[in-house]
Amino acid sequence: MLEPTLPYLARADALVQRRARGRAWAMWLALSGSLALAGCVTRAERTMQGSLDRAGQTLAAAPQVAADAPLGDDWANGEQPNFDGTPEPYVAYALVHEHNLRASWERWRAATHRVARERRLPSPMLTYAVFVSPVETRVGPQRHRLGVQQRFPWPGELLAGADAATAAARVEQRKFEAAALELRARVVIAYWRLWTLREIEVIEREQLELYEGLIEIARARLEIGNASLADIQQLELGRARLADQIDGLNESQQAAQAALVAAVAAPPETPTPTASALPRLEQPGADEASLRLALVDHPSLGRWQAQAEVGDLRVKEARHARAPGFSLGVDWVEVGPARMGNVADSGKDAVSISVGVELPLWQRNYAEDQRAAEAEAAAARAEWAATRDRAAAQLSMALSQIRDTARRAALHEDTLIPQAQSALESTLGGYATGDVQFAAILLAERELLELRLAAVQLHAAHAIAWADLEAIVGRSVDAQPQEIDP
Repeated sequence: MLEPTLPYLARADALVQRRARGRAWAMWLALSGSLALAGCVTRAERTMQGSLDRAGQTLAAAPQVAADAPLGDDWANGEQPNFDGTPEPYVAYALVHEHNLRASWERWRAATHRVARERRLPSPMLTYAVFVSPVETRVGPQRHRLGVQQRFPWPGELLAGADAATAAARVEQRKFEAAALELRARVVIAYWRLWTLREIEVIEREQLELYEGLIEIARARLEIGNASLADIQQLELGRARLADQIDGLNESQQAAQAALVAAVAAPPETPTPTASALPRLEQPGADEASLRLALVDHPSLGRWQAQAEVGDLRVKEARHARAPGFSLGVDWVEVGPARMGNVADSGKDAVSISVGVELPLWQRNYAEDQRAAEAEAAAARAEWAATRDRAAAQLSMALSQIRDTARRAALHEDTLIPQAQSALESTLGGYATGDVQFAAILLAERELLELRLAAVQLHAAHAIAWADLEAIVGRSVDAQPQEIDP
């Protein structure tokens, strides 16, 4: 009865065996892919590591500070800065020694090293068991069992996780680059604030000498009856007030100097020379539309682009996590000698290979991870749009500030100050001959002082506006000289 069916059974068994081999090959390819992904390093990771190393080469010269180090411990063995009075050496020193920038770089380095963790396979499981009651078999009792099992997640899960970690490292890179731009602007602004206070002191000391000369003239005229004691008292009052302002400027300079030293992370007693020349009045060589196009490459915007990419890749990873995983195991069973003699394969150990499939039953829970990643990606894109709009507005304001300060500073230097100086000289000449009242001298002197102080402040504001502009654009901006209206 069974003989006619044997060929069919043989063909069916062969088909089952081929299908089993096919499934085994498919599973082996999946497992091989997981192993390959766990060990490979992508081009994006190599590029990230290269950028990290290049940025770290400049930071390597600065001493690292322990968490419990006393104040100034990192300055004791370091090279003392030697600034030449221009802003750029301060910026260069700060980019190497400023601790917040180093912290940002270290976070970037940590994120780069976390990529390998995402490519890592789950740790294999090694098991050992002792049969308390040995299982008797024909070839002997089973006494010990040793097994090893390796789980393999779906290959795409490892790849998406590694890509997401790489994008997260790119987020930290953009943060580092943005921090470097902000540091540069902060140092330049601190420099020009100190410069402004020192130039104001120079001007006020010159005005103090002018008061001294006016007092001598007034006393000489008092002796011949052409001046009153009230004129001298008013001049001495103005001199005393100006001397008090100079003393206050000294204290303000100490605070501004401390702010500049802190901005560059230099030792507290570091000299901070500043230039004596006025900063040049310049205009951007590119129009606002061109500068606005350059905003898309700014690290602050790139940060949110990379953050959105992290969210998209986490969505992909969560989607792959909903697919089944695999496991491959090998068990070795130690078998003792058979109790009966002359038994074939007596004491032959048993070896088994097991294959398992992980069943992702909690699909609804996995879907929540996917939705959370989608929300994070959407939030990053919204942050990108908000940062873009804010940067565009800041660009317009910085350009307006540059134009306005350049125009007003040129007006003060070329027109208002020369006119005020001529007016003061004419007033002094008229006072010497008795044709001009004393109040006119004070008015002309005060007008000249205010114009000179305003010119210094406008030049500093112009330089600060340029620092803001380059921080907003994210790179240096070509400049052209300010055009002087005829």
